[in-house]
Amino acid sequence: MARKTQSLQLVQDATMERVAVSAVSKVGVLVPPWAILGVEAAGGALSHALWGTAPAVTWAAVGCTLGSTLLTGLTWAVTHQRRLIGRLHATATTAATTSWFTLATITGVDAPVTSGVLFYGGATLAVSWNLRTVIRMAGGDDSGHGDALSSLFERAKEQAGLKGARVRATEVTEHKVKGRMQLPPGEKTADEAIKATDRIESGMQLPPGSVIISRDEDRADRAHMTISDPRAIRKPIPWPGPSHPGGSIDKPLRIGVYQDGDDVEYRLVGQHLQIMGMTGSGKSIGGAWNFVAEIITRTDAAVFSIDVSKDDQTMGPLREGLHRFETTKAGAVDLIRAMHAAIPERTKWLAARGYQAWEPGCGLTHWYLHIEEIPKLFNDLGGEDEERLAEILKEIRSAGGSVILSLQRADFTQIPTLIRSQMAKMCFGLSDPDDVKFGVSARQRKADVEPHEWENHHPGMAYLDGKSVRSTHYAMPLRTFSWGRDSREANGAMAAHAAQWPAAAKSVDDFTAALARIPAAPAGRVPLPLPVADEVQHDDFAAGFAELLGDAAELVIRAQQASPALLQRTLRASWEDCLRVLEALERKGVVGPPAPDSDNRPVLVPADDRAASSIVEQLREDGDPVAAALRTDDPDPSITAGPDTPVQEPTAEEADHMRTSAAPEKLPPLQARALVYDWLRHRHQVGQPTFTASDDELTTVRRQTGNGRAWTYKILRDLTDRGVLTIGRSGSSTTYTITDLSPLDHDDHQRAA
Repeated sequence: MARKTQSLQLVQDATMERVAVSAVSKVGVLVPPWAILGVEAAGGALSHALWGTAPAVTWAAVGCTLGSTLLTGLTWAVTHQRRLIGRLHATATTAATTSWFTLATITGVDAPVTSGVLFYGGATLAVSWNLRTVIRMAGGDDSGHGDALSSLFERAKEQAGLKGARVRATEVTEHKVKGRMQLPPGEKTADEAIKATDRIESGMQLPPGSVIISRDEDRADRAHMTISDPRAIRKPIPWPGPSHPGGSIDKPLRIGVYQDGDDVEYRLVGQHLQIMGMTGSGKSIGGAWNFVAEIITRTDAAVFSIDVSKDDQTMGPLREGLHRFETTKAGAVDLIRAMHAAIPERTKWLAARGYQAWEPGCGLTHWYLHIEEIPKLFNDLGGEDEERLAEILKEIRSAGGSVILSLQRADFTQIPTLIRSQMAKMCFGLSDPDDVKFGVSARQRKADVEPHEWENHHPGMAYLDGKSVRSTHYAMPLRTFSWGRDSREANGAMAAHAAQWPAAAKSVDDFTAALARIPAAPAGRVPLPLPVADEVQHDDFAAGFAELLGDAAELVIRAQQASPALLQRTLRASWEDCLRVLEALERKGVVGPPAPDSDNRPVLVPADDRAASSIVEQLREDGDPVAAALRTDDPDPSITAGPDTPVQEPTAEEADHMRTSAAPEKLPPLQARALVYDWLRHRHQVGQPTFTASDDELTTVRRQTGNGRAWTYKILRDLTDRGVLTIGRSGSSTTYTITDLSPLDHDDHQRAA
């Protein structure tokens, strides 16, 4: 026998106490029409025997006709709540049966016409009612489980004050039974059904919290009913891992499981979130941890966290995944002021590129400002900084950002009402029922949610309501994911997760880099115009850009399509980088100019071109001098020249400087390689095995050999092929990691020989 699902078992267990679910009962529901047919025949025979002869038959016929008319009209009147086909069916059946009774009274049941009408017409009516019964029983699903839900509700609705309402199952899954409730039009509303939920559960003999009723957004006389087992989320649910690792923050965040078994998927873009709960309710671990753990796995999002109350206790294990974490008043104030000043610049940046708000692929990293125990921060802030924080909440959504606030009680003494009114609500367990109104939404209050019933008995359970929450789930309890059996295990699991998604490895826009205090842009990312102090910085940029250019060429040739969005999504480069790379690829003949009113460019090198690989390698070695020149600042903007300006020969002093600064002579190949090998051994010894081709130390070594960047890439490819190095990726840059130095010893022996 197939295993019964949890939710179905809950419904059937309650039904079995009052309804015999057996083959006899299933056949029994088909008997009434035929029994009525037999009673009708016996009544007609008795009526004819008593009044079927003159002169009584005349008065009997008149009485039967009047009775038939009265009963037919009454049937039509009392079935007004049914659909038209049901109303017509019931009325026609009454008319037919009373008319036949009149005929049988006059002629007798054994008359050929009367008995023929009874046999064929009566049987047809009985079968029609049997068909309706069978269809109604199978209304929920193919196995008739919908009838179990309907039967449960039928026996509970009158005690719940919902006389005239009907429920029919619409979906049966492993964890829930869903139904549609039809209320008497003009008599009952969905709000009344929601208020009667506890009485419905009592009448159905289900555990408290089993029934969730919500409004139907399309019909005022309908409601949705979901039956699930509230005990299913009473135990911790282990964190299953990120839902969309490497994806966009625009995709929903999975932070737990609803009581009916559905995943809690919440889209936080364009919304602020208030997380409220008493001490021990799980609001920090269940709420902040699960949201932030999902956010840091998305490539286009950055989290800035403040906790001046508990220091590293809550967010410390997440530190490596955070772009900035402040635990002091001074640090928090500095972050708030810097973010407040950057928001107008971000909105200008978006407007200049035709964006009304942040969108995936727009080129800006989406910001999340997380503040743990915000009342403590408000106590520390001055009036101006408090106003700045309020302005951040009002303006950051347009600039591509959201705010997550955590606190124990969100009344006006703890947080300004203006701020609380802008927040979506997530409410964990509470100790005082009076606190509920501060932690839940208006529609949750109407649904009489009761987070105060949990207290500390079920940490991690919560209610959630916001724009992306479905109408069937805003009043349904959920359980956030657990990270370990105890604090030590949970902290270790979270720290390991943050280490897998470090903030330092993300390619971010320049506003984010400045706010996060990133000291230098990752290789391949073109920052906002900044002065270039020396040749080393310029050379690093050129090398990193060459690497990015080669990766981009390989991608567009393989995909046979080219656009900034494709490069940004795949190479995780900034929007400005992608535009500059496509311009360089156009100069190199790899792609053509963009189509009118479009960012898409045609790819000019076929994917099956034998020369494609050599083109890619050439780009990696040579880069694009034009892009490098555009990156170099003018050393003396006051000096200008035109096409007719005569060329001035260098002075003796300038010529001497050029001779002294000329590149050194190239070392012999074996000696040049020996310098690189010694540097690799040094990096491995000091515990810094990972580097890029534009690493400062490697650049210095390369200059000592007298070789160019192309030689560096040739050596690195050779060492990778021999297993000395392995290739990875950090942001838009290719990284090399030292894995096995033994092949270098073999080269040393050959050189010595």
